[in-house]
Amino acid sequence: PRLLIADEPTTALDVTIQAQVLEVMQAASLETGTAVMVITHNLGVVARYAHRVNVMYAGRIIESGPADVIYANPRHPYTLGLLASVPRLDSARGDKLEPIPGMPPDLMNLPGGCPFRPRCKFAVDKCATEYPPMELVAGETDHHKACWVDVTTATERK
Repeated sequence: PRLLIADEPTTALDVTIQAQVLEVMQAASLETGTAVMVITHNLGVVARYAHRVNVMYAGRIIESGPADVIYANPRHPYTLGLLASVPRLDSARGDKLEPIPGMPPDLMNLPGGCPFRPRCKFAVDKCATEYPPMELVAGETDHHKACWVDVTTATERK
């Protein structure tokens, strides 16, 4: 096939078996030229194997770009929250993880505007009424986000 879709291929596997499964998928992809789309909640898998990342919230892509760019320069508040809530080997011993506050929305009854707004520390009035379109991140060539605020400066875009 030209595309292999792997939905949570490493869920409930120990880390050794996870690595083996991912290595087999990567080798097969290189050997056959098949593209692999991995759907996962495991940010470690994403960091190690993905070339491109689409971060989703409430069923929509909210940030998209090369994996190394998104990990180094996240531009959506949800992506920032995800990365801050995962243990890192390079953090100081005893550093606390930052959970994302609040609860995920009811997907059968989404609020108007941005569904992340109730949990977002950057929310502005416009977030309550209008869903932000995907836009190219300033200074980037292939990094997009759907947010009314520039999280690096906490300023609202027009």
